[in-house]
Amino acid sequence: MFTLLLKQSITIAIACIWVSCNQHPKQNLGADEYFVCSMDPQVMEKQSGICPICKMELTLATIDKSQNDILKLNEEQIHLASIKIDSVRFGSIGREYLLNGIFNINQKNKMQISVRVNGRIDHLYYKIVGEEINVGVPIYELYSRDLLLAQEEYLLAINKSALLGKAASGLLASSKNKLLLWGLNESQITSLEQSKLATITTKIYSKISGTIMDIPLQEGDYVNEGAMIYSLADLSTLWLEAQRYSNEMENIQEGSLVDVIPQNYPEHRISGKIIFVNPEFQEQSKINLIRIEIKNNEHMFRPGMPANIILKSKTKKAIVLPLDAVIQSGEQSFVWMEIEKGKFKARRVQIGIQNNNEIEIISGLREGDAVVVSGAYALQSDFTFKHGSVNKTKED
Repeated sequence: MFTLLLKQSITIAIACIWVSCNQHPKQNLGADEYFVCSMDPQVMEKQSGICPICKMELTLATIDKSQNDILKLNEEQIHLASIKIDSVRFGSIGREYLLNGIFNINQKNKMQISVRVNGRIDHLYYKIVGEEINVGVPIYELYSRDLLLAQEEYLLAINKSALLGKAASGLLASSKNKLLLWGLNESQITSLEQSKLATITTKIYSKISGTIMDIPLQEGDYVNEGAMIYSLADLSTLWLEAQRYSNEMENIQEGSLVDVIPQNYPEHRISGKIIFVNPEFQEQSKINLIRIEIKNNEHMFRPGMPANIILKSKTKKAIVLPLDAVIQSGEQSFVWMEIEKGKFKARRVQIGIQNNNEIEIISGLREGDAVVVSGAYALQSDFTFKHGSVNKTKED
């Protein structure tokens, strides 16, 4: 029995020593001092230790519960929340509208290569839509009896000119002009003069440059004068066309500059100019067409590509803050002010127009006020955990 009692006493003594060693010494804190968590501000303890939520070490902070509308943070908390403060100042701001558009061919830059004399297409040098044609390259070969007779007529005129001199000069010039009008160039005519041999198949060279948009004919097709061989377009400029409802046309005017973000190349933000606003509605709708001209010297953009258009209205002078500095809750809007070092207070403001980056403050702030421009939502969350909704606090 004695041995059993001795073992129980030793066990109880060891347990008491273990509990005593693992307890934190009682700390005497002021009424406004608490150990808080930088990540979970709702945790407020009178003893040091770790946060029961995130397991981070608690830090000592002073929290005056009598000032329910003021939030106090130490330097570490301010750093962790990435809080930045700036002075209120005036700036320029205007509305921004986002439109969706499609790149299209500039209709003023459309061209076509047509047959100038009756015949048959023996060979096409370009057969793929999207290929580039440059001035001076061969584009097709034409089998044509009419062109053969015109060459023979020119050779005959040369012979007559040698016999008759100036008397045949008009005939010579006329027959040469016919060859030029029917597609031959000066080099080909010089070769004809030297060889004195007319051919029934003639190679035709391009007199214009452009990107092939359509090839309506095939090799072996018989053609009449005026038939289109190639449809070309100069893609160095494109039209970007968008639609806008008629009640949203107030700030859209010809000559206005816009920013364009091609969806295929979002990193290439470019500028464009509105060159046309259709005064008429499109059929069976209340939509107006807007046309923007875009430079495309490198041919990066192609017809059919989509793009986002940022249209800006006229700017005005106002107190302007970054969009993230203003917390909009229902019908109310707040900013966080730094009233003293490490002390923050919410202030209600009236907001005006806003765009993707900035917002106008109509009332509630004065020039020079210290406002939290980054980390406002972290302050809002911290305050809500500690004091409840900002809406319930006394307005400054």
